[in-house]
Amino acid sequence: MTLRRKIIIASVLIVLLPLSFAGFYFYSSLSSILTNNAYDNLKQSIQQTTDTIESSFNSIDNTSLHFLSNKSIRSWISGDTFLEEDYYNLFLDKSAMAEELNYSMMFNTAWEEKLITTAYIFLNESTYISSSRSMQNVQIVEENNINIFKELARTNTRGIAIIPPTLVDKTIYFTRTLSSVSSPTQHLVIQIGTDESEVSNKYQSVIELPGSIAYIIDNRGVIYSSSDKHMLGKTVENSILQLKSGSNVSEATLNNQVYFVVSKEISDSGLTFFAGIPKNQVLAKLSTSIREYLLITLFIVFILLITSILLSLRFTRFIKDLLKSINKVKLGNYDVRMPEYKDMELILLSNTFNSMAREIKYLINQVYEKQLLVKESEFKFLQSQMNPHFLFNTLVTIGYKARLSQDETVFHMVTSLTELLQASIYSNSKDRITVRQEMEYIQFYLYLQKIRFEDKLDYRIHISNDAILDYYLPKLSVEPIVENALIHGLESKLGKGTVIIHIREDLNSLYFEIIDDGLGFNTSEIQLDDTESAVKRKKGHNNIGLSNTHKRIKLMYGEQYGLTLTSELNKGSRIIVHIPIDKGEAADV
Repeated sequence: MTLRRKIIIASVLIVLLPLSFAGFYFYSSLSSILTNNAYDNLKQSIQQTTDTIESSFNSIDNTSLHFLSNKSIRSWISGDTFLEEDYYNLFLDKSAMAEELNYSMMFNTAWEEKLITTAYIFLNESTYISSSRSMQNVQIVEENNINIFKELARTNTRGIAIIPPTLVDKTIYFTRTLSSVSSPTQHLVIQIGTDESEVSNKYQSVIELPGSIAYIIDNRGVIYSSSDKHMLGKTVENSILQLKSGSNVSEATLNNQVYFVVSKEISDSGLTFFAGIPKNQVLAKLSTSIREYLLITLFIVFILLITSILLSLRFTRFIKDLLKSINKVKLGNYDVRMPEYKDMELILLSNTFNSMAREIKYLINQVYEKQLLVKESEFKFLQSQMNPHFLFNTLVTIGYKARLSQDETVFHMVTSLTELLQASIYSNSKDRITVRQEMEYIQFYLYLQKIRFEDKLDYRIHISNDAILDYYLPKLSVEPIVENALIHGLESKLGKGTVIIHIREDLNSLYFEIIDDGLGFNTSEIQLDDTESAVKRKKGHNNIGLSNTHKRIKLMYGEQYGLTLTSELNKGSRIIVHIPIDKGEAADV
């Protein structure tokens, strides 16, 4: 990853991380505030709804109390004669009571608000008066009220009671049972019926969200009113019954769904109003506000990020310019120049780079080119020393043989010598030749020496594979080593001598190994890297061929290549020529 990209990423992170942290903090705070507001609103709504239901129940209860002011009912409670058993007087008493009941309803608030659907006053199962606005069949209404009266009598219920509705009769009955002073065993029952839907309408605003639930239940969990009409008269789950004791909003899981739940007792009724609103629905209402906040925050973050990136690109442009200029210099374009900047630091950087490029160009043009000329001159000088040395040894051999023998052998020797002279004198246009050509020169030389030494000389040449013959090497870089082995290794030796030449390749290198079993020499006397040794010739020509070849190889291929000497006195020598594999693709140096 580039430095410029790192700076841009760091700038983005410096902007993004604090904003992300702040955004998360504000989001959490806003979510908490909105959730708490939802809690408070739900609690307040439940309180208002409960107050409304209490007011309705109190209005119904006041109606029941108002009936006690009825003249006929007061007369019955006080023990005066009332509701005679004879038909005529009974008819008159019932008519008077009905008239008073209807009169009471005319100015009753609960009746006007349709909280009261039916009003019945029972003395017994067959003796009662009623007032009704129910849309149901009159006979069904009477049967339902009679059944309630029977149930109260069966359970011996006294005082005030509230009877829950059922799936068949969806009426909530508010009953008050009175006893006569003169006859305590005789009871008068006031039954006021309220349509459950009129009660449930009071809390519709609380359960307007989908999936909401609401119940009015007693201490046993019997349902008096519900948002689900199929639950009327049934008993709620124990989990709901356990939750109805608290007045604060809490979370609870009902039917595998999380609800915000709250409950509130309805005063003086023994009933409790319970409501549950799905949490996801409540939070869905909050999501609009949160979404707007997030959109604004994301817009601000986007603007800041774009600004940060643009500023980073502007302030790091010099890095791009610097890398571009460096790459051009790397490719050899030393005329490249960095542009001018407005900042002092960048101006200094630009001027320094431009000065460096000019200096490099000067060094390349002046110092490096001069050094090449020096190396080339040294190379030519070292190579020129090899031809007289080689000619000297060859001519000595031919003269020696000419004095000892007068036959055709001299002709072949002269022929071989001619080939060697052509290689040395007329091939100067090429500094590199193939291994095949170098081996031909070695074969010419060994032929001449074989004629000279006859059975005293034996030689063998081993090449690991034929492909090596097509590789290139510096001209006459191996032949002097072979010459050195014969002249200084075998010439003074008594008895037969052997020269072995091994040629092999390993990885990207080529090795020529020349081994002789001659007299050997002291390797400490051979200074291959001594520049003056080739000129002074203090050690005779033993040093010249080895030292010159070593220097030629180093000049041509580099310091890691050259000659390696190993020798023991009276045992022989081993010289290894190490050069890189050269397939001749590059032009001759």
